[in-house]
Amino acid sequence: MRSEMVCVLYLAGSAIVGAAVTEKTTTLVEEPRYDPATEVSILAIVNEVRDVPRGNPLSGIHLLLKSESQESQVIDVYLGPSAFIKQFEITFAKGDEVRVTGSKVKTANGTHVILVREVRKDQETLSCRRAKGEPNWE
Repeated sequence: MRSEMVCVLYLAGSAIVGAAVTEKTTTLVEEPRYDPATEVSILAIVNEVRDVPRGNPLSGIHLLLKSESQESQVIDVYLGPSAFIKQFEITFAKGDEVRVTGSKVKTANGTHVILVREVRKDQETLSCRRAKGEPNWE
């Protein structure tokens, strides 16, 4: 009976230690937050459309843009999760001229990204976030 109790305690202790180790090794990268104070509006040309897979920070649709005033600089803009963006009829391709309004923020790795509130192409407008930056997909 005593050996059974010791065995049960040992297994329970192992499970707790195992859970603690698992918790420590799982690191979550915090995604940047929309900041209305850093909101910008730019007119640019789409250089590339990327669909960042789930499990990565800012997974979903990104547009890599080149500004007419700074052609050598590529600007990363994040529209939102793929499933949300694909609900709408608006599409983006290399060479499209777009007007983006969003919050320019720094990511965990030190690069800049614009979290898009609204993107306009021709006569179409896609609203990705509300006025204060809350995502429309949540």
